[in-house]
Amino acid sequence: MNSHSLPRLLGLAMAVVVAATVAASPATAATPLPTPGMPVATQVTQTSITITWAAVAGPVKDYTIQVIDGPLVPWYDLAHSTTTSFTHSGLTPDKVYEYRVIANAQANSGYTTSSPSGYNVVTTAPLPDSIPPTKPATPFAYSVSTVAATINTNGSTDNNRVAGYWVQRQVNGVWTDWATNSVGTVYLNNLTPSTTYTVVVVAFDPNGNRSVRSDPVTFTTRAIQPTPTCRNSIITYGTQFTVTVTVENMTASTVLQNWTVTFTLPTADVLGGAFNATVTRAGDQATATPAFYVATINPGGAATFGFSATAPAGSPPPSRFALNGTIPCVTA
Repeated sequence: MNSHSLPRLLGLAMAVVVAATVAASPATAATPLPTPGMPVATQVTQTSITITWAAVAGPVKDYTIQVIDGPLVPWYDLAHSTTTSFTHSGLTPDKVYEYRVIANAQANSGYTTSSPSGYNVVTTAPLPDSIPPTKPATPFAYSVSTVAATINTNGSTDNNRVAGYWVQRQVNGVWTDWATNSVGTVYLNNLTPSTTYTVVVVAFDPNGNRSVRSDPVTFTTRAIQPTPTCRNSIITYGTQFTVTVTVENMTASTVLQNWTVTFTLPTADVLGGAFNATVTRAGDQATATPAFYVATINPGGAATFGFSATAPAGSPPPSRFALNGTIPCVTA
């Protein structure tokens, strides 16, 4: 090897090392485009829906419009648009369609497609109709608390379909719309404790035709309680039993958080499944800790949990249920 060869070889070796280092470096991840605005229906007819959405900043090639147009149908690509509007035509009257939008990036721009926008549910206009639904059945009230109640009705029919129900109450002697839902279960909120309410139900169809009023139902909201309360029930069948516990917060302003219910459960009893809570044991003492979604009970609210178990013959039933270990539960 002569004196000129060594520097050359060293240079080649360094180049290989540099090349290997560059090749080993991770590629820079592309940036997703911003999420488009939720599509808004700007024009709806019996057979078409026009939607628009807020534009996305960045190198946008076009937008993919996705739709759901039937039960159990997944999102699928409907069309592509280079503008921020699209008209979906050839539709069925009085049918529900759901839309969302995705922004697509220009090639080699360093960006990728966006996340899907929020979705919008749109119903096409119905065919002309002047026949109202029939009179709903007499409603009934349940889950009545200090500040809320649920009204249920059924039995109304229509030549097309019943689109929903209005609960009405009298205001200055006039029956006035109060709350509505697309099914026969309507939720009333912001009620006054220890107050009597009389309501009726009116059915309506997609054209807005209304039925005659149902017969009225009267209910009284619960009175304010000084502390939260609870009640428990036990249903026995053979060697098995099911326990259900309801915790109520009928206070004026107390927010019940991270509550527990303790009780005695014989060590010989074998726990089965539980719902809305986790049951732990230490000897014959058990503690039910609520699932996160029922761990907070606001004033006027309630939560129910339960579990099943198997007991040997002669084993006493669970007992001494108490909310937070201090408030005894009433046996229902």
